[in-house]
Amino acid sequence: MSERDLERVSKRVFLDAWECDARGWYAARAGDGPAGFGDQWRFWVGHEVQRLAQEWLGAGDLMPLAPIGEALEATHAAMATSAANRVFEATFLADAMVARADALERTGDGWRLIEIKSGKAAEHGKVEKRYIDDVAFTLMVARRAGASIHEVALVLLNPEYRRGGTEPLFVRVDVTTAASLRAHQFDARATALTHAVLEPERPPVELRFACRKCAHYTKQCVGIGVEDPLWLLPRLSEKRFDAMRSYGRIRRLPADVELTEPQRRVFDVLRAGKPRQDGRELTKLLAKVRWPVAYVDFETVNPALPWFEGGAAHDVLPFQYSVHLVHTLGGTPEHHEYLAPLEGDWRESFVERLLQVVQPAASVVVYSSYEKVRLRELAERFPRHADAIDAVIARMFDLEVVFKQAYWHPGFEGRTSIKRVLPVLVPDETLSYESLPVNNGDDALGLFGLMRMGALDPMSTTPRREELLRYCALDTLGMVHLHRAVAALMADTEHAEAE
Repeated sequence: MSERDLERVSKRVFLDAWECDARGWYAARAGDGPAGFGDQWRFWVGHEVQRLAQEWLGAGDLMPLAPIGEALEATHAAMATSAANRVFEATFLADAMVARADALERTGDGWRLIEIKSGKAAEHGKVEKRYIDDVAFTLMVARRAGASIHEVALVLLNPEYRRGGTEPLFVRVDVTTAASLRAHQFDARATALTHAVLEPERPPVELRFACRKCAHYTKQCVGIGVEDPLWLLPRLSEKRFDAMRSYGRIRRLPADVELTEPQRRVFDVLRAGKPRQDGRELTKLLAKVRWPVAYVDFETVNPALPWFEGGAAHDVLPFQYSVHLVHTLGGTPEHHEYLAPLEGDWRESFVERLLQVVQPAASVVVYSSYEKVRLRELAERFPRHADAIDAVIARMFDLEVVFKQAYWHPGFEGRTSIKRVLPVLVPDETLSYESLPVNNGDDALGLFGLMRMGALDPMSTTPRREELLRYCALDTLGMVHLHRAVAALMADTEHAEAE
């Protein structure tokens, strides 16, 4: 990060600083690291949505993006001429803050500020807070720079749009009141925040609710050495956090602290430093599983711009499954997998092949309710398969429930995701996600989306597909081993009770 760059505060830096000025200070000095496939996909989608939205809005003058001097000069010149009724990518600089407007439209003696988002407009009319914050920052900077902006709007994807239908892809949502109010709030603290961000020394730090999602918390800030932060308690609200903040960490909380039942379980386990289980509940849960068992996992993508006729924006599309079929506990897994082609509509083929693979299974084990939700959507889309899909859903068992209701371990750190639970109960390097090129769902969907849209080198398609298959296969193989591990725990408990 150059000294020149530290003369200006971007939207991202300002909004980080709004949550915590130290976070903003770190953000101003953080370079852009390598983007994962998930981030690359969102960037590609955002660029495509912006291009289409600009076409939908109509003809306008496109401003240069860099260098900033030329961008500012071009914006000023375009807004000064009466011939410019619409300006795209207008740049503003005021009091060290720099902002770029997706679009400006002339409205009599002033302008309408437009922010384009790849999200879908809510059918109930409510606008996401993050969208208001984004456009409010731009509004504040533009007004400080002297722009006469009287109206503010968002351009969002239309929830009524269907590919091949008659509804438009985009809708405008007027947010003048909400954005102006937020911009006023920003303006009141803008000078202090920009000063704090640009100072050579980091601002003073303190524990706050925003720390829970801050990448700097454990590496450079107040979380260094803290192994039991308060937000390991599940579903901890900001109000409850504030009531506990003075204690700083879970092990300092008083024994009689007010907690929900799930929070109390995590609290007790972390304080004791050893696992705890409800043997009766564990036995009851595992008794629901019948053999043979099919362990099933899906990967999905939700393209902002629908790929198939009749599709809506952000439809969730399963594009991959892994199934490990096991006939007895401890038996050798039989693996089946599917990865969609990069052309055509694969959805019915996905359903038909999955139904065939899981047909022999008496129980279908999943991890979370995600696959059940997706199958219900597929049943609605393909009603001729609805009965068979319903039969699969009726045989489903959610393995994650075991770690929510019957077995808790301090190594889980209050979480129950398979990536947290598996290495604790089955510390086997061959089951580690860390060594995989694709090792999380965000990058999996991003990689498939980029390949589908031809945004990656075609020569990389074959090895990339292999990476996706390896990742999804590990999810179901991990379930096989987790099931064996908890079954062994149950057997140990029953043996101890018998003695």
